[in-house]
Amino acid sequence: MERMDHPFSIWDNIKLFLKKVSVTLRDGDILVLSGKYSSMSTGRKYNINDVIPLADSIEIADKANVDAKMAELVIRESDVVYSSMPGFLMAVNNGLLAPNGGLDRSNVERNEVIIYPISPSEMSESIRRRAFIEYRTYIGVLITDSRLYPMRKGTVGISIGCSGIHAIIDDRGREDLFNNKLKVTKRAIADDIATIAQLSMGESNEGRPIVLIRGLGELVETHRRPYNLSVSFEEDIYTRMYKKLV
Repeated sequence: MERMDHPFSIWDNIKLFLKKVSVTLRDGDILVLSGKYSSMSTGRKYNINDVIPLADSIEIADKANVDAKMAELVIRESDVVYSSMPGFLMAVNNGLLAPNGGLDRSNVERNEVIIYPISPSEMSESIRRRAFIEYRTYIGVLITDSRLYPMRKGTVGISIGCSGIHAIIDDRGREDLFNNKLKVTKRAIADDIATIAQLSMGESNEGRPIVLIRGLGELVETHRRPYNLSVSFEEDIYTRMYKKLV
């Protein structure tokens, strides 16, 4: 894919992608879209030079040893900002805990910062409906990001929005191989699919923001089911470790 510096029609680009790879959508297909690419399609980015940090941002930036303008953007876009290690701010944005609240400066022009798309699940649903109208197919759509796991090296995929996917499979109450009943296990199917797509998308200059996955049709739903892919602060074992908010 060529670089996109201005807002564009993501659906038109999906159709161009399908034409380029000579593929027609089928029932059960899953389209996976880069979150950054989705943000670019609606102009969700800042020029860092245009940001004027307020006093509280400057204070937080000094404590965390980060750029004050970046701190200002993180505070603007995030639900909660935590006390962090020097060099970055841990923040919750759209129900996701991430360094700098998921704001990113890679694969954009110098001095630009890309931010999460607004309502990524609604964007996914819009694309799913367009696919049905134009191709008469029932597909799933995911919008993804990459994420670090605590105590692990490297990034994996994560779903920040989805539609038409059986996103969570609840195994509570099922028995394991030794007839023990599972008490807390839920499988994050949307995140699993995002990680599969990440293998093709890459993280640097691969230029593959759209991935088509075929063969997982049993996970695609013909109707929309709302999923909350996040847990509350009280339930999350990682955020509970943070005792002090910035």
